[in-house]
Amino acid sequence: MKCPNCQHENLNDSKFCSGCGTKLTNTPSKQGIPTWAIIVLSVCFIAIGGLGYAYWDFFSNKKSNSATYSEINDNQNLETKQVSSEELTKKQEAHAQQVDRVTLIKEIQQKVFTILTNNAQGSGFLYKKGGYVITNAHVVQGEVEVMVRNSMGQESPGTVVGISDRYDIALIHVPSYQETAPLDIETSESPIGLEVIAFGSPQGFENSASIGYITGNKRDMKLENFIYKQIYQVDAQIDKGSSGGPLVDVNTGNVIGINSLLYTTETSTHFAFSIPLYSMVDQFDGWIAQPLSANEVRSVANLYDSSQQPASHTETTTEAENLLAGQFVQSFRLYYEMALNEGDFYWIADMLAPSSSAYKELEKYINEIAYQGNYFYFTNNEVLDVQYSSGQYYVDMNETFDFYDAQGNYQFYNRYKTYTVITDEYGAYKIAAIKIH
Repeated sequence: MKCPNCQHENLNDSKFCSGCGTKLTNTPSKQGIPTWAIIVLSVCFIAIGGLGYAYWDFFSNKKSNSATYSEINDNQNLETKQVSSEELTKKQEAHAQQVDRVTLIKEIQQKVFTILTNNAQGSGFLYKKGGYVITNAHVVQGEVEVMVRNSMGQESPGTVVGISDRYDIALIHVPSYQETAPLDIETSESPIGLEVIAFGSPQGFENSASIGYITGNKRDMKLENFIYKQIYQVDAQIDKGSSGGPLVDVNTGNVIGINSLLYTTETSTHFAFSIPLYSMVDQFDGWIAQPLSANEVRSVANLYDSSQQPASHTETTTEAENLLAGQFVQSFRLYYEMALNEGDFYWIADMLAPSSSAYKELEKYINEIAYQGNYFYFTNNEVLDVQYSSGQYYVDMNETFDFYDAQGNYQFYNRYKTYTVITDEYGAYKIAAIKIH
């Protein structure tokens, strides 16, 4: 190293100048960054980096959460719109159903007619292309020439080309409607609970349509000269003059039956019966293929006694009452099942004659078993026979049911009973006694 005094070059590790003897001061050579400085700087860099990451993460999450909240809000809005849309759709469907029903009634009424004869008035409907109109046999009563009036009041002549001496059906040929498309028909049995429309001219009120339901099927009945097989029981409001009109399935617009019988009392009509159309198609098609002659139609008229027709078709008959008494007991059994399972006598109280043995015994029994956890499931309620004597109906029943006690133990019961049924001052059926055989 150089001496600062004499500029003499000395060895690097010399402490004194060899030229002048001046004490030499070592100048530190360049060295690396001290360790303590590196540690301090590292800590600072880490702190700054952490703060920067925290800042970035905060604003990034805020943006993400904002997007998520926005999505949730959008989904909520979408869900609200969907609910609103569903409600709107339901309203539109209900409105469309009403419109379709109105349209259906208008279309069918164009092919439903009032049948006019010298002795009676009834209804009918267009069955097959070629101008064939179906009605009841008791409407035409064996007459050959009849008048057919449409919904617009226009009358056309018709000729009876088919009439049964066994079933209450007849077929009329009306040339004026040879090119008119007929109503569609149902080719199989319709179920209980089906909503229907009954068309016809009740009490002379033409172009009438009444909505109701099939409340029973598979009913067999014989009145005077006619056999009614597997007929439908309906609660649609029909009356005299509706006979021969179509019973229509609301859902399909197909004709399922021929309105034929009424069950009435002195004050009102309760319900009606309709012949299933599918069961008579072969008979109608046979007449179309081979029409009856005028003499053959008139010969059937000899089987009818016109003086008896109104009574047999518009008023209560013994056979009809027997049938209804049996159906009443079947209905009672359905309510009795509910009374047992709910422990509430209320369900059957109004179906029992007040102060009768049936009333007292069932009220006591139901109150005793109430709320004990027992369960009854009725599996069969078959009417075996109905007899009428001295103002009372005796209904023989075969009843089966499953019984489960509170512990889950099961037992099957098969019983035969006779129900004594009376009518009160209003003509309503009431059960007065029950006998177990």
